[in-house]
Amino acid sequence: MNVTASARPRAGSALLTLTLGHGAADICSSALWALLPFLVVERHYSYGAVGIFALTASLGSALLQPLFGAHGDRREAVWLLPAGLIVAGLGIGYVGLTTSYPLTLLAVAVCSVGVAAYHPEGARWARLAAGSRITSDMSIFSLGGGVGYALGPLIVAAALVPLGLKGTLLIPLVPFAAAATVIVAVRRLGLRLPPHAQRRRLSAAQGQQWPAFVRLLVLYSAASGVIVGLLAYVPLFLIHARATSPGQSNLMTSVLLAAAAVGTLLGGLAAQRLGRRFVLVVPQLVLAPAIALLPSLSYGAMIPLVIVIGLAMNANMSIALVLAQEYLPVRMGLATGLTVGLCGGVGGLIVAALGLLGDSAGPGAVLYVIAALPLFVAAVSASLPRPAAAPPETVWNLHAEARR
Repeated sequence: MNVTASARPRAGSALLTLTLGHGAADICSSALWALLPFLVVERHYSYGAVGIFALTASLGSALLQPLFGAHGDRREAVWLLPAGLIVAGLGIGYVGLTTSYPLTLLAVAVCSVGVAAYHPEGARWARLAAGSRITSDMSIFSLGGGVGYALGPLIVAAALVPLGLKGTLLIPLVPFAAAATVIVAVRRLGLRLPPHAQRRRLSAAQGQQWPAFVRLLVLYSAASGVIVGLLAYVPLFLIHARATSPGQSNLMTSVLLAAAAVGTLLGGLAAQRLGRRFVLVVPQLVLAPAIALLPSLSYGAMIPLVIVIGLAMNANMSIALVLAQEYLPVRMGLATGLTVGLCGGVGGLIVAALGLLGDSAGPGAVLYVIAALPLFVAAVSASLPRPAAAPPETVWNLHAEARR
């Protein structure tokens, strides 16, 4: 489903534009997590309230991304790209304006709906624009999201430290500007998806691997629980167990997310050489002991370990997205929506449940539980089959490729 060679410059511009929009959408998404320390300090939220906040932030994606993706599978829905960015900006801007907890949750839900609208259509167009090195090209698209996630806490800190919670009004400027760029670029580039009949022939030839796709959903749900759990509870651990300020805790979150952005790109590149299965499994085996060590360290000593955790936790992101599209090649929008949306929602449920543990045993106990999840992710990852729709040059098992 790649564009022709003559269209590669145009496709490359499309990929960069979609990556920019992905970054803006995920700035809004990570900003929600970065607001938590400020809300805890200024509005005195409990861990249970934080868990509901995290669940609300995830539900929009869980419920709507598959619907947005299925809609895009039936017809091109380019309008979702700028509309999603605008709605996300409106939601994040309102979070700091209301002191009502229900209205805060409503603003979080609106922001999440906007983020959910962007991802399936953005990922479909990114796959269309990808060249022969699919995992590395899709890792560029995922890198945009990773960079956006890393910038979100910094933008929140820069806006809220001097202005308080009303500083959230400055955050929407980023997604609004990205929406304008996407509108101009999509009209100028004019990329089109393959006709429906062609996608049906592709499906008949290659098949839809639903059992493998379900396994992918299971492992990525657990992986999302790890990511969302770290974003929610590492800052709270620092505030309550290490007496850091909200600004300092957000700095640690930015370190984590900056490393995660690099890990996304490195994971895509490594999969081209070492095999997709290697990148799916090995980083998870690094994550488990690294997360378990966090509660025993001081703020300064945590920084290098947080970098390692960030590199490992997102290494499988672009590969999971590519696998979802290859297991369901004729329903790429639905596959993307379920993988990113539903799995993110399950991650939110995991974090909400961990909030109850945090209230009774503290954030350190929560981190120990999170540390066990990567072992489950590694076990399920090892069972995934090679997609029938994968390009012939795909490296799946490195040792198997070496014997050819």
